[in-house]
Amino acid sequence: MRVTQQSIGFRSRRQSLLTSLMLLLFCYLVLLYPSYHQPQDIWRYYSLSPDCIARLHNRSDTIISTPCEANSSRSKFSVLYPGKQLHRIPVFVQNGKIPLLGAALYKPPLGFRGCEKQLQEIMELLPQAGPPQELASIGCTRCAVVGNGAILRGSRLGAFIDQHDIIIRMNNGPVNGHEIDVGWKTTLRITYPESAPQSPGDYDPSSLFVMATYKSTDLAWLNAIVRKKPMHLWQKMWFWQSVVESIPLEAKNYRILNLDIVRETALNLLGFPEPHSHQWMWKQVLPTLGLISITTALQLCDEVNLAGFGYDMSRPDLPLHYYETVRISAMNTQAVHDVNRERLFLASLVKAKVVNDLTGGISW
Repeated sequence: MRVTQQSIGFRSRRQSLLTSLMLLLFCYLVLLYPSYHQPQDIWRYYSLSPDCIARLHNRSDTIISTPCEANSSRSKFSVLYPGKQLHRIPVFVQNGKIPLLGAALYKPPLGFRGCEKQLQEIMELLPQAGPPQELASIGCTRCAVVGNGAILRGSRLGAFIDQHDIIIRMNNGPVNGHEIDVGWKTTLRITYPESAPQSPGDYDPSSLFVMATYKSTDLAWLNAIVRKKPMHLWQKMWFWQSVVESIPLEAKNYRILNLDIVRETALNLLGFPEPHSHQWMWKQVLPTLGLISITTALQLCDEVNLAGFGYDMSRPDLPLHYYETVRISAMNTQAVHDVNRERLFLASLVKAKVVNDLTGGISW
């Protein structure tokens, strides 16, 4: 009799477990899956009225037509955050030397410790390491940092973005097919292997491809890309998704981001905790590449304007990017970035006019 009761109890627990699993699957299919992929007209929210587009254009035209003011963004930042001065950090690694501010003390993505040999090897392949020479003759530089936010969709700001001296894009944000909203010129594209554009048409032959190093294998990938040779199979296993294996650029077009930029953004500007030697990379809180790109612009440029930044987290059903239908709710599934802290930091920059927000998505 005891065996029969145990058998009945086991079957009951198993049935309960199966019921729970089916309920979880139902919740995913009915509640979660539609929030990411439900095929419907999710762009209606970004169908801007003619009056709204006119206001965006008038604001952008006013900002761009005003004479550029030397050192404007950095000086206003110093007033806003006197305890968080922006160091004059070289934006790119130069001559294969490890920057001295702190990148030699940290492993990627905050530094190059443990990657010195790979870094030296790739730097020997790059004929140029600093900013483009033509930028030195511009004088006062006005820059646009173009984010990938869906708020760009329908803005028709492309012509205004293209009037900037330096245009910084990030990750795989496409240009082809979206020129009317995002412009077509690119000066710098800051990315990492897994997020580099797959389409050859999204690489401007006059632009710089700037790699942010998140792991030592990223340097091996860039080495193969510059040499135009395939990677070893075992190296490919270290990427969390497939990476592009050919880029239509020459060696002179590649740069490696100085990871002091990432470290300063994470530890100094955002106040994230110091990484610990026992802590795995994916447990670290890191700035988004969008904020890293803004910090880069503050180092390179006299005036900085933003477009395509700002997520309405109260509307998780809205698109995340201007070029795909992944929803804002996807941001809630990751723990690598502190989106709320970044939002407050960006809002403070806009309020103090350290940067201008051309698309109006950044708010308190």
